[in-house]
Amino acid sequence: MKRRERSWMYDRLDGRNLKPDFLKGVGEFIEFCKEHPTCNDGDKIRCPCPLCDNRRFHDTETVRVHLYKKGFVRNYYQWICQGESLVESSRVQPNQYRDMVIDALGNNQEHLVNEEGNSVEEEPNDEAKKFIDLLKAAGDPLYEGSKLSVLEMASRIASLKCEFNLQHRCVDGFASLMNDAIPNNNQMGRTFNSTKKVLEGLELPHERIHTCPKGCLLFWKGDAQLDKCRVCGSDRYKKTAKGKLIPAKVLIYFPITPRLQRLYATKNISEDMTWHAKNPRVQNTFAHPSDSQAWKHLDTTFPNFASEPRNVRLGLCTDGFAPHGKFGSQYSCWPVILTPYNLPPSMCMKRPFMFLSLLVPGPKNPKGNLDVYMQPLIEELKQLWEVWAMTYDCFGGH
Repeated sequence: MKRRERSWMYDRLDGRNLKPDFLKGVGEFIEFCKEHPTCNDGDKIRCPCPLCDNRRFHDTETVRVHLYKKGFVRNYYQWICQGESLVESSRVQPNQYRDMVIDALGNNQEHLVNEEGNSVEEEPNDEAKKFIDLLKAAGDPLYEGSKLSVLEMASRIASLKCEFNLQHRCVDGFASLMNDAIPNNNQMGRTFNSTKKVLEGLELPHERIHTCPKGCLLFWKGDAQLDKCRVCGSDRYKKTAKGKLIPAKVLIYFPITPRLQRLYATKNISEDMTWHAKNPRVQNTFAHPSDSQAWKHLDTTFPNFASEPRNVRLGLCTDGFAPHGKFGSQYSCWPVILTPYNLPPSMCMKRPFMFLSLLVPGPKNPKGNLDVYMQPLIEELKQLWEVWAMTYDCFGGH
């Protein structure tokens, strides 16, 4: 198996907690050992932690604990001592970026491709075309002989831009440099915008909603056609130096439903979405919101909702944020964050699962008008509560 397919072996900790991918990988390692009993000593397997170095046999739970505490011995990507042959380890592995596309766009599109990832002979609609294009990008090498696919390179560039908060011009420069450094017959874009086009089909929706400059109302729904605030009379638009009309203030709204659906469509997350129901409770211990009296009160008040463990429990919080720092212009905006508390403690408060749902514009604290900006989110949550939203559970298979 290629090193990058088992990179989780040496990416163990997230702060003081074990990473979910590492926990899952250790479980797969132990299952692999059980499937190759000729290399075991009865019920005991070789332990590849740095202390044991594959020279000692232990029961599976002891090996699990050793790996949790110490990790794997260095550069042990091929599990030869546990029975993995060099031929087996070099077989073609599943394409994780192809799996990512299928997870993101849903199983309802999977009929459009065969097992090799090629499209079937059927005229696709727009959504299906995005799906097929992404599968093609996941399978096409960046250039002949490259280990990276077009989609993998685009995904990693976008990830690095977000992680290190790089400017567009910086990414453009590096993309252009890399393009010159690799063979000419490559499929890599020279700018960040060309990279984004590869990922277009994976984007989640967002809405830009014009608001009153004073926060009195949203120009939304019944007020969508107004040019002035019906409460204070403020203009909806302002003129630029060139005389162009632009909205005076804009609320950015990120619908939560598609992101919750992706949690259930993602193979390594969907199982954890029912953790709160399977978690053994320890009396007089508060380790997760499911241990709280408020959670238990909700269960008794709405038994039908509580009877389905896949129903999502969300936590909401907001606070002011100064994007320009202490020494920049005096401007603050207010992000509204949602967190799915179905997940275990090691996941629910981590950055990937803290969903930005609203970005309330500044420059000042919205104070008593925060409820005005919350309207789109509250309406969507009411819709989910009253009507629900159908989605595919990848773990449950339905």
